[in-house]
Amino acid sequence: MTPMSRRTLNNTRKDRTRIKIILILGLFIIAWMGLWSRALFVQVIKGEELAGMADRQYYSREKITGKRGEIFDRNGVVLAQSVRSKSVYVNPFLVDNVHSASIELAAALGADPNRIMALLNQKSSFVWVTRKISDRAAHRVAEQNIPGVFIIDEHSRVYPRGHMLGQVLGFVGVDNQGLEGLEKSLDEKLAGAEVVIVMQRDASGHKMSLLPQDPTRKVDGQDVQLTIDSRFQFVAERYLASAVVQHGGSYGLSLVVHVPSGDILAWASYPFFNPNSFQSSNSSIWRNRAAVDLIEPGSTLKPFLMAAALEEGIAKSDSLYFCENGRWRLGRNEIKDVRQYGWLTLNRVLRYSSNICSAKIGLDLGPGPYFQYLDKLGFSAETDLPLPGQGKGILRPPHVWSRMDLATISFGQGMASTPLQLARAYLTLANEGQFTELSLIKKDGEQPQTGPRVFSREVSRQVLSMLRDSVEMDGTGTRGRISGVEVGGKTGTAQKASPRGGYGDKYVASFVGFIPALDPEYMIMAIIDEPSPQHYGGIVAAPVFAEIGAEILSSGPGLRLRRIPAAESQLVKAERPPENARFSVSHRREMTPPGNEIPDMRGISLREAVENLLGAGIVPVLEGRGVMVRDQVPAPGESWSKNGGQVILRLCES
Repeated sequence: MTPMSRRTLNNTRKDRTRIKIILILGLFIIAWMGLWSRALFVQVIKGEELAGMADRQYYSREKITGKRGEIFDRNGVVLAQSVRSKSVYVNPFLVDNVHSASIELAAALGADPNRIMALLNQKSSFVWVTRKISDRAAHRVAEQNIPGVFIIDEHSRVYPRGHMLGQVLGFVGVDNQGLEGLEKSLDEKLAGAEVVIVMQRDASGHKMSLLPQDPTRKVDGQDVQLTIDSRFQFVAERYLASAVVQHGGSYGLSLVVHVPSGDILAWASYPFFNPNSFQSSNSSIWRNRAAVDLIEPGSTLKPFLMAAALEEGIAKSDSLYFCENGRWRLGRNEIKDVRQYGWLTLNRVLRYSSNICSAKIGLDLGPGPYFQYLDKLGFSAETDLPLPGQGKGILRPPHVWSRMDLATISFGQGMASTPLQLARAYLTLANEGQFTELSLIKKDGEQPQTGPRVFSREVSRQVLSMLRDSVEMDGTGTRGRISGVEVGGKTGTAQKASPRGGYGDKYVASFVGFIPALDPEYMIMAIIDEPSPQHYGGIVAAPVFAEIGAEILSSGPGLRLRRIPAAESQLVKAERPPENARFSVSHRREMTPPGNEIPDMRGISLREAVENLLGAGIVPVLEGRGVMVRDQVPAPGESWSKNGGQVILRLCES
C-alpha cells in the first residue's frame, strides 16, 4: 500500500472515531437533558401532587377524641361512663383489590357488599366503614387481614343503671357529642379534647408509629358528680311508677330535695327512658318534662298567696272569710268549691283548699303586690340548673289582669310554671322565706345559692304550720301522713286547658310536702298527669309523697338514718325507757326487756320496729332490703349499750 493510500485510510478512521465520539456525546447530552427534564417535571411541575400522594400512602392523620368524662351520683355510683369499643375504617389508596376486599369485609361485618364497595371506591385516605362494633365482629375483621382496612379504639357511652335518671342524664350521639339532658348542657366539660394522630406505615401497610402532635395535652373530659342519691332515686322511681300505672296517668314526675342545701336527691320521671337505647325512643319519652313542660300549679300555689297576704298585713291567721257555701259568682263567671263551706279562718282556707276564699284574698291583695311576690319566687325566670330548653313560665304583667284573672291566679289557674319553678318556690318557703336555688351539681364546701328574702321567718313558719295542719289534721292532704313523723304539705288539682279553648275534663294531680313539717329537712314533690277516674291531688299524689318519705326515713337499702333532734323534727317523741320499763313494739308481740336488755324484734315488720325504736330515742341502721326484720344487732337479751349503742336491723322480704 502506498504511503498516500495509508494516509487516506488513517484519516478515514479518525473521522469515524470523531463521529462516534460526537454521537456518544450527543446521546449522553440527550439522556442527561431527559433526566433533568423528568426531574423538573417530577419535582417542580408534578412535585406537589406526587408529594401529596406519597403522604397519603405512607402517612394518615386521624382525629381522635379523648375519653368522655364520667357522671357519678353523690356517693360515687357511676351513672354514665365511656367504655372502649372498636371501629373500622379504610384507606382506599391501600386496597389492592376493591372487589374481593368488599366481599371479605362485608362477610366479616354482616353488611351489604355493594355499600362496602362504594366506600372503598371513594377518593379519600380515611373512610369510616362502621363505628363501635362488638369485639367479636372486630376479631373477624382482623382475621381477614385485608390491606388498607384498619381497626381503631373509640369510646362508647354506657349508662350502667339503665333508665335511672334517664331524662335528666340525656344521651350522646355516635361521635360522643351530647344531644340531650346533662350530656348536652355539660358537653364542653364532659367531652374529651380532639387531637390529631399521625400514623406512619411501611410498604406493607403496617403501623410504624403513633405520635400525637402535642403529647402533653390532656385529652380526656372532666368527671361530674351530681347531688343525686341513687338510693333515693330508686325509691322515688318505684313509687312514682306504681302510682302512674295504678291511676292510669299519662306521665308522672317526682323530686326529692334536701332543704338546707337545695340539693336535688332524686328526680324521677315515668314512663322511664333508657338512654342506652335512645334510637328506639322518641322525644315524648326522653323530654325532661320537669324542666321543659309548663303546668298550671292549681292549689299548690295557694301557700304563696297566704304568705303574701300575711306579709302585706292583708290578713291574719285567724281572719275570717265567707266561702259562699260552695258557689260564688264574680261578674259573668262562677267559682266553685268541692264542698260547701261557710265562714273559714285563713288557716282553714288553706287546709280545706277553698277556691272561693282564695279568690277573695287575692282580690284584697291586689294584682301588683301579688305579681311581685310570684316574680320574686322565680315564676317568671328559669332555674339555674344546667339543663337545656328550660321553660320560663307564663306570668303576664299585672296591668293586664282583670278581676277574674286575679281571682283564678289566686288559686293557681291562669298562669303556668315548670315543676322545677314550683319546687324552687316551695324550697324558698321551707328556708324561712330566703330565696334558694335548686342544685344538681355537687360542689363540696360551697354554700347554697341564695337570693333576696321573699317572706319573713315569722310568716314562713306560719304558712308551714298551716301546711302541717293540712296533713296532720282534717285537711286535703291527710293521705300524705307518715307514721312516726309530723309532716306538712299541699295538694293540687288543676284542670288542664283544652286545645279548643277553655278548660277540659283532664287534670294534673300534685302534692308538695315537707319532712318534718316545721323545720324541713326534705321536700318531696309528686305530680301525675291526667289520672283517671280519680284525679284529686289528695288521693292520687299525696300517697306517693307518703310512700317515698316513709321509705327514705325507714327502709332505704343500707341507709343510715340521720338523727334529727326531737325539738327540731317533731318526731313522735319519748324519753328513753327506764331499765325496768315494759313496752310493746307491736300488737303481735309484747317485749319485756329485763333490766337493760334489748327486746326481740325478729319477725316483726320493719315499720313497727323503726317506730318503736325512734320513740325510744334510738335511730337504727338498716341492712339489706325487705319489710320484715330477719336479725338484729345487739341480739335479743343483750345490753342496749353493746355495739356502741348502735342498733342494726337486718331485713328480709317476708
